[in-house]
Amino acid sequence: MDEFATADAAEGGPVPDALKALFNDPDGVKVQPLPCALPDEKSMGVHFSAGARTVPHRHEHGQHLVITEGVGIVADENAVHVVRAGDVITNPPGGWHWHGATPTTAMSHVTVEGEDAGLDLEVEQRDWETSYPSDLGT
Repeated sequence: MDEFATADAAEGGPVPDALKALFNDPDGVKVQPLPCALPDEKSMGVHFSAGARTVPHRHEHGQHLVITEGVGIVADENAVHVVRAGDVITNPPGGWHWHGATPTTAMSHVTVEGEDAGLDLEVEQRDWETSYPSDLGT
């Protein structure tokens, strides 16, 4: 092992311009590149303040999320799932989803995805707004 990093919100930085459209509130999100020696993969820590989340999207090559802190939401074609530190989620290639913090708690996760994730934001919004009540995750 050559590189180490800790996914720490204090070490995260602002959302890069290229990713701002992915979030409902980019100012409530910090992004932290993490070392990843896996071929054709990248990894980053993403830190969501309460109420911050992604908009619905797809990753052409899929995505793994490891929840590292807090309580959050991962919604997919089937349901809105409450997730907690220690949970691991796989979004399959091309799978419609969104994820982030609950309305009242922050959440952090580590993501591992293809170097060229094939991010698609031009997807149906569905019930993204209505499936996020103020008591979600409590």
